[in-house]
Amino acid sequence: MSILLVNCVELTVAGNKIIFNRELSLLDHFVIDFVKLLDKHHVNYVIVSGYVAIVFGRSRNTENVDVIVEKTSQAIFNVLWSDVIKRYDCVNTSDPNDAYVEYLSEGCGIRFANKGSFIQNIELKFVHGDDDCISITQAKTLVLNGNSLRISPLEMQIAYKMYLGSDKDFEDAKFLFDLLREQLDVGKLNTFIASFRIKKTLVKRYLKGLQ
Repeated sequence: MSILLVNCVELTVAGNKIIFNRELSLLDHFVIDFVKLLDKHHVNYVIVSGYVAIVFGRSRNTENVDVIVEKTSQAIFNVLWSDVIKRYDCVNTSDPNDAYVEYLSEGCGIRFANKGSFIQNIELKFVHGDDDCISITQAKTLVLNGNSLRISPLEMQIAYKMYLGSDKDFEDAKFLFDLLREQLDVGKLNTFIASFRIKKTLVKRYLKGLQ
């Protein structure tokens, strides 16, 4: 177990868990409440992309939180759907059959937002491809104020953000690398960087000191 002081917040790393407490934002509450429903119905999930940087303190706005889930049967999905829509609206469709068959099973995401509001939303997708499989099978548990969230491996997240290639994505990758470099598996990070074919010039610019 190791304890770090990150942005005046004490962060504890214990095995596959990262534990810390801080003031929760509206987005944090939104994410925590939604994934509790996934846990309730035993749906395996992982949070990826921008929120992974934001939850560690990256200061930027986002309206969309990306969540990957293991593919379930339609029967299990329908039970989850019936619980989720008690609190959230599906932006794409009001029909669970359409959501499962026309969207999720075709590799498309469906978005859920608080009823009457579209400012914050969860984009839910089934696992698709090797990268998603790695993210969900090697996910880390982030314990935020006692609430458990499953997040993408940081090494995968950093490399994937570099692969996406927008200024925002590069800055997300740099933020996570600079903040948590002592906790990163450098060999794993370099493997992901190679698999995403990230240019060495970009690595030198944004991930300074990576060997």
